[in-house]
Amino acid sequence: MSIDVRNVSFFYNRGTSLEKHALENVSFSIEKGEFVLIGGEVGSGKSTLIRHLNGLIKPQSGSITVNGMDVRNKGVRSKVSLLMQYPQKQLFGKTVYEDICFGPSNFGLKGDALAKQVRDALKLVGLDEGVSALSPFSLSGGQMRLVALAGVLAMNPEYLVMDEPTSGLDPENRYLLLSTLSKLHSSGISIVVVSHQICELLPHAEKVIILKNGCIDFIGTPKEYLMSVSSPLPEITSLMKDLRLEGFNVRDDILTVDDAFLEISNALRSRGAKQNG
Repeated sequence: MSIDVRNVSFFYNRGTSLEKHALENVSFSIEKGEFVLIGGEVGSGKSTLIRHLNGLIKPQSGSITVNGMDVRNKGVRSKVSLLMQYPQKQLFGKTVYEDICFGPSNFGLKGDALAKQVRDALKLVGLDEGVSALSPFSLSGGQMRLVALAGVLAMNPEYLVMDEPTSGLDPENRYLLLSTLSKLHSSGISIVVVSHQICELLPHAEKVIILKNGCIDFIGTPKEYLMSVSSPLPEITSLMKDLRLEGFNVRDDILTVDDAFLEISNALRSRGAKQNG
């Protein structure tokens, strides 16, 4: 069970004087249950790539399959859900309930089963059931983004693809969204996130894909990414590298504050033991 991208290329304005390649011979796979971070500079092809994953854009060459199904098959959209960079623009209902139930109701769900689907989706994103009767446009920006996410999750996707999900959010709502993504990942949903904020997402990712000029520049684990590039790096990783340069016997592939605390504590205890000995 996976998304397999094989030798995919895509050109805008193909065959004209304005032809520009967005993707060139791109290949990778996303395994079921994996958390994948896709990064790269503006114009590297990130957004074009993820629009291929659920068939919004068809590859001009190469192939994409989702659990063995060609991405041109409309059934793929029930397996791969895409949340755009500004998901608030996907909201349209008079109430939160109306927005979230739109997708599953179109697939024939109704009555108590539909109501339960909405409740479950709200619970997944950490919103109280009481918001169901409210207008989505009366909510904060962070809550609106979570409602849009709930609408996507109500479709029970196997793969959730998000384009710059933390863009424009304040620290509190960024933390809430990232916590929600971790919870969704733990529940078995595959998460694919496109972001230029690589540092804040590295601790959550299992695979990192970096695009450059429409081509794959790097694929590997977060720790392999840290060892292969000089920037950008999470602040906590930079701190550990600086400490190592100052002579502290600490790992410099640390991604989280908790791991850094343990590593520094162990290094200080070791130093103290040597000095006392």
